[in-house]
Amino acid sequence: MNLPNRLTMLRIILIPTFIVCFFLPESWVLFSLNGVDICIKYIIAGLVFLGAYITDMLDGRIARKHGLITDFGKLMDPTADKLLSSAALIMLCKYEVMSFGNFLMPVFAFIIIAREIFVSGIRQLAASKGRVIAAKPIGKAKTVLQFASLLAVFIIGQLCRAVGVPLDFIAVCASVILTIWSGVDYTLASRDLFKQR
Repeated sequence: MNLPNRLTMLRIILIPTFIVCFFLPESWVLFSLNGVDICIKYIIAGLVFLGAYITDMLDGRIARKHGLITDFGKLMDPTADKLLSSAALIMLCKYEVMSFGNFLMPVFAFIIIAREIFVSGIRQLAASKGRVIAAKPIGKAKTVLQFASLLAVFIIGQLCRAVGVPLDFIAVCASVILTIWSGVDYTLASRDLFKQR
């Protein structure tokens, strides 16, 4: 197994590690601000999430630079990404870490996960017809913004709640809007696939 594939596997291994962080004691408080306890476990979860995302950036770059692209990597790299983001969204549905609007997190999670499944379906349909749908800049921007917004929730969400400035919530809303936009863009660009011949 080459280095990029090992990094992909490391990312998959980090996902259960990330989930376990949420079961650490609530009593592990870094400090309190304006009556809000800043729990260490969410910050640790954020750091594990960041580490997993770094492996995502590295494996693709190494594979392209050194010609180490494999069928395993083509399958598992995007799968690992979807598993990581889905795990983060699901855990945020249970644990109210976001500074504001936690009741909306199940809706946000559904939109983001549904978009990933739908676009994957479009790619499979295209592949069955001998076409390859390349990643678009809007799709890449969506991925980066999703990561940044989720990381913001884990790292500064509690702090944002304490100071009353929901920057993390605004970032998540922006990532959801871009998710919808990119999903519509992929659908419109591939609408000919749905025509019966």
